[in-house]
Amino acid sequence: MSIQRSIWVFGRVLFYVVLFLLLVLVIFAFSHDQFVPGLFFGVIFLIALYKGLICLKIPAYSVVVRDGRVVFFIPEKTTRNRFDFVSRGQTIVELPHYGLLDQPYKLEIISPDGEGGVQSCRLSLHLDYLLEPAAYQRAYDSFVLHQERLSLEVRKLLLKSSANLICRPFQVEGEKAMQEYLKPIIAELNLGLESVGLKVEEATCSFSSGPTLIRFVPTEQELLEKAIKGPASEGVRPTSSD
Repeated sequence: MSIQRSIWVFGRVLFYVVLFLLLVLVIFAFSHDQFVPGLFFGVIFLIALYKGLICLKIPAYSVVVRDGRVVFFIPEKTTRNRFDFVSRGQTIVELPHYGLLDQPYKLEIISPDGEGGVQSCRLSLHLDYLLEPAAYQRAYDSFVLHQERLSLEVRKLLLKSSANLICRPFQVEGEKAMQEYLKPIIAELNLGLESVGLKVEEATCSFSSGPTLIRFVPTEQELLEKAIKGPASEGVRPTSSD
């Protein structure tokens, strides 16, 4: 069971427990001729009933789905009438919050420096959703297909997109020049991310160069790169560390 589903189930169980306790308090108060406490708990019971059964709290980054097709995208948290969605046969699916909760995706591009050595561009990427109807459908389809493994699938797409990238020598100064330098790289990464309805919202990069480079990467990333890109290029040996 996914984390989102578990949280939803826990919330619904807690709501019905509270509703049951309020109903017991109302019955107990009126059965003992306690009109004021009974009225008080009765009002709270009705408010809880309205908030929990009629009002539907929709989290940000959700899609409204009918018959497997995305009707529209909800970028911000809102409240709607639950029966309106039920009567239309629509359901709410919350998508991962790439721009809000996820840690930045790390990506390293290694290429020749033109002087017999190698250079490394270490990218830190913040992702968000493409604001297009077709992209919402792709984001929903990929979420349904991959579920908890969606983050891993996004990493695969980033690695595939960067496999053939060769960075120009990076003699840049200032933030504006840096963003100009990164534009073609981000454009190439976005081509791969389109299949899951995502784009690079923000990117930063740090550089290093030399006759050789040693990479310290988590074991999970090393296995992922081997599965996608095959053996590491000669002269650049990835080394895993805890």
